Amino acid sequence: MQQYTEHGVPAPVVESRTAAVCRSRNGDERVVILAKGFLLVVDPATERCTQVPFPNGNTEYPYMCFASSEGMFYAGAGTQFMAFDPFDCSFLHAEDVGMEGELVGFSYAESAEGTIYFAAYPHCRLFGYVPSERRVIPLGQLDAEEKYPSHLAVDEAGWVYAGIGTERRGLIAFRPSDGRTVQLVPTEERTRGMGVVYAAADGSVYGHWAFADLREAETPERYRWMRLRGGQATPVHWRDVPPSLYSGAAFYRLHRQLSGAWKIEKHDLAERELRLRAMEGSSTRMIPLLYECGGAQLSPLSTGADGHVYGTSNHPLHFFRYETGEQRLRSFGGQVIEFGGGGNLCAYASVGPMLAGAAYPGGHLHLMDTRLPVRAEAGDPNQARNPRLVASHPEVHRPRCALAHSDGEHVLYGGYPGYGAVGGGLCLYNITTGEDMLLTHDQVVPFQSTISLAEGQSGHIFGATSIETPGGAAPKETRAKLYRLHWDSRTVNGVWSPVEAREIVWIYADRKGRIHGMTEASRYFVFDPGEERLCAEADLSEWGSPVRVGLAADPNGTIYGALSGAIFRLDPDLSMVVKLTEPPVAITAGLAVARDKLFFASGSRLWSYQLEE
Repeated sequence: MQQYTEHGVPAPVVESRTAAVCRSRNGDERVVILAKGFLLVVDPATERCTQVPFPNGNTEYPYMCFASSEGMFYAGAGTQFMAFDPFDCSFLHAEDVGMEGELVGFSYAESAEGTIYFAAYPHCRLFGYVPSERRVIPLGQLDAEEKYPSHLAVDEAGWVYAGIGTERRGLIAFRPSDGRTVQLVPTEERTRGMGVVYAAADGSVYGHWAFADLREAETPERYRWMRLRGGQATPVHWRDVPPSLYSGAAFYRLHRQLSGAWKIEKHDLAERELRLRAMEGSSTRMIPLLYECGGAQLSPLSTGADGHVYGTSNHPLHFFRYETGEQRLRSFGGQVIEFGGGGNLCAYASVGPMLAGAAYPGGHLHLMDTRLPVRAEAGDPNQARNPRLVASHPEVHRPRCALAHSDGEHVLYGGYPGYGAVGGGLCLYNITTGEDMLLTHDQVVPFQSTISLAEGQSGHIFGATSIETPGGAAPKETRAKLYRLHWDSRTVNGVWSPVEAREIVWIYADRKGRIHGMTEASRYFVFDPGEERLCAEADLSEWGSPVRVGLAADPNGTIYGALSGAIFRLDPDLSMVVKLTEPPVAITAGLAVARDKLFFASGSRLWSYQLEE
């Protein structure tokens, strides 16, 4: 019997990761669009697309790009900085300049002399690249605490400015000649948020520190604008602030613009199109974006009440269904999930025919009726959108877990907060009434985030936490917790620290009232909350690392789990896990049981393992 089956690539696309318009000295233009592992050069005159892989086998995600005044293109991916000639379609320079885990090229700027400055996450380090020498110069750390150097600009005097955040917004002025740094934001105003700087077309530099998050909608009249010059900030009226050379938001950002009769409206690799609009009139034009890829990485899976397997890709989000009877993959694209964009559905819960999915970014909860067709747009009352957005909580900006309560009405979901925050919320949503209740982290476990949930025999909820802060803040705790939420009162009436761990990635409540769990270090444990006693513990790190939603039950109640290199069965009575098999590929996300198969993701591909009948 064939144990493993590969079912294909549900989302054979990539995400746009910013773009730039490069203009040569003779006026030729190229649009360069970044993607994971490659860039796409588009000639807007001929509509020809040229795909160029990153040098040195680099397949990392880029985060921002830059077109210089000389028409060259600059980007970073992982630790590698790259200089590219879009007219010759060749790399001029590629060098690993970052430390392990560092992401080079979060922001860029150019001096009047042509030096290209760029900054790196998470150490806020600044670099300079001299094109004539093809040499990268490390210039030091802009801030010792903040992680996100998301904005960069250089004034006429050569001062470099960086907008940083997210736990404490800041605006740094740096003088390359002697390394002097000046913090331009008053100490009392360095609260959660982000500083912003940019260079206008005339070379002048402007900035503010009004963003309360990593990014906000552009409403410039609300901001206290500053003209930045010579390491100083001078207030200026917002009407006197010229536009930035960057346009668009998030990974749809565009540096510079076409100079002819057409302007770029949007670049979208996921939809495989570059949309242009006429400078005069209302004419539009679409250039097909032609490229090849291995597909977008898959996020956790879930089984719907209809017996099908549902999931999304991430970066970009494409919603899909594997129809188990027909053994067929169906992709519904990205527009079907409201505010989906480059995010994903991170966790699911089924209540009757309804499948609830919690989404990043924004902490959105989507509800889908599995009895009805999937529809991206709402029409008449009998043709409503499905799935539909029913709740949003920025306190759960990055969801990690969801649970359907046995009362048949409630869905709970939890996760990490937004940028610069510490401690995530827990949402309780009633699918019948629409009642929406949020418990903040200080009502659950202060400064920690709920990343796994289970229901006990009495209907009370057990949750487990993470101390991590993926939005850029510094953790305030050192050890993850297990807690019990009294269902009737909606209050926490027990908190424990069962094992040494930063995260407890999943938990399961057995019929004896004990909690089985797994830590971020692949350490399995069994804890008795009633006796406040650790009953068992085992190191499973030889089986690999944890995967998101690494636990699933079959219709008979048998519990299956996965680490990246193993599939196992949980034996609650014996307080142990039994290894069943080693998969032929690394498991990257799990898990859903349907038709005696255990479905999991490996990168961009959907797989299943045949369970014993």
